[in-house]
Amino acid sequence: MCRSSFTPLAILTGAFFLHGAPRTQAQEVSLKHPWVEATRFVRHIDSFVPRRMDELGIPGAAVALVDHGKVVWSKGYGVADKATGAAVKPETTFQAASISKSVTAWGVMRLVEKGKLVLDVPVEGYLTRWHLPASQFDRSGVTIRRLLSHTSGLSVRGYAGLERSLPLPTLEQSLSGDTRGAGAVHLEMQPGTSFSYSGGGYTLLQLVVEEVAQEKFSDYMQREVLHPLGMEHSSFEWSPEIQARTASAYDRSGSRLPNYLYTEAAAAGLYTTAVDLAKFVAASMTGPNGEPPGRGVLTPQAIRLMTSPAPATKGRYGLGLQIQELPGGLHMVYHPGGNAGWGAIFVELREKSVGLVLLTNSDSGEILATQAAFAFAAQPFYRSILWTALALALLLCSFVGWLWFRLRRGHKQWGWGPPKPGWLKLGCAIVLGLVTCVWWLGWYSDVVSRAMAGLNGVVPADEMPATFRWLTLVVTVWCLVGIASCFTRSVGTRDPLSDRFVAPPIA
Repeated sequence: MCRSSFTPLAILTGAFFLHGAPRTQAQEVSLKHPWVEATRFVRHIDSFVPRRMDELGIPGAAVALVDHGKVVWSKGYGVADKATGAAVKPETTFQAASISKSVTAWGVMRLVEKGKLVLDVPVEGYLTRWHLPASQFDRSGVTIRRLLSHTSGLSVRGYAGLERSLPLPTLEQSLSGDTRGAGAVHLEMQPGTSFSYSGGGYTLLQLVVEEVAQEKFSDYMQREVLHPLGMEHSSFEWSPEIQARTASAYDRSGSRLPNYLYTEAAAAGLYTTAVDLAKFVAASMTGPNGEPPGRGVLTPQAIRLMTSPAPATKGRYGLGLQIQELPGGLHMVYHPGGNAGWGAIFVELREKSVGLVLLTNSDSGEILATQAAFAFAAQPFYRSILWTALALALLLCSFVGWLWFRLRRGHKQWGWGPPKPGWLKLGCAIVLGLVTCVWWLGWYSDVVSRAMAGLNGVVPADEMPATFRWLTLVVTVWCLVGIASCFTRSVGTRDPLSDRFVAPPIA
């Protein structure tokens, strides 16, 4: 089934601290690091991805990084097929699932820029082969812009696909309900009032493209989008050439699944590689030699429109792209994808001009994709030598200050003994102990990391930047020293003439 959003937090936070042996099958095509954080993040990926694959039972994955409009690194992990043991390579083909919608949006916007489609006119004016059924809602409100931004009010969230042995329905049959249980496309709310994810809306866009371009959707996309962007190993059809490089799909238990096929190619049918999808991500950035965003397929103005929040989406969706606001006024543009047996994501940090692609051949891949995406989103802010040095300096100052206060200003010699007065010191010790416990519980439950990152996602606690580790050390040391201080007592005073400690008089 085509799935659209991140796996719920309750699933993501499970099994963070299990550890498995890293996988060894991998192919690396390039390793260049003009981006200052790339080397560190590649090390993070090399450690994190194989381990999480073992923990989640994911047979294979492919990853690629983009920096300022250029694919700078890619690598395969694990196996494409468990039966043959064939290793995943950066050029191994995967189903991209709902990421298909983002690529489809480029094809639709190309027709808009050519003047063959208008964003804000009723989509019914472009249709001859099929029409929206009568509804209590206004069909004239269904426009290209609203279909692209999931605010059209249409039904059908996703599709289950069909086995290869079964005949695929036509587009018209799919729209009318021949969808293996997903239902027919119809209006279920007033268009333009709110965001409601609809794979059915993108199936309708697929029909619009065929009506306007007067050719098959996959042929149009190959000529107008995939080929111009250099995505030579990608297709909206499972052709023999694509089949030869396609990984096998697996469910969460590790059982092999059929390669389900989709009439609804615009919503869920793209086959691509990590390198090709990274080229797609790179094309929305300024190129390394000053090439404008869009690379001639779209204009920079169209890219800005697509990556800006659309009306009625509460700032979370553009045209074919999801948007997440990050600390510091930065934005993450991304899209996850999940078909039966496949999980994927691409991420772009707009202001940083860097991107990440991750493709897997497992139902559990959505979990890995989500965690990798938010780790990628967090690293530019928190993997900082400056912050680590600041935490160390803070720790050192706390020790020096405490020793100076105790040994010089206090003029006291201290030792272990019962707290005096008992209720006050015991209360302080309990409070400090609770602070320590809460901090560590927050660390392991990921509350601290998400609060400090300001993200509505997950940065696994065992993959935290060094900054958080040092801050935790500082907090822990402060609390432990405070607790120890609560159980000290004065055993003498310093004689100012002899500079020696003198025992207190016996009462």
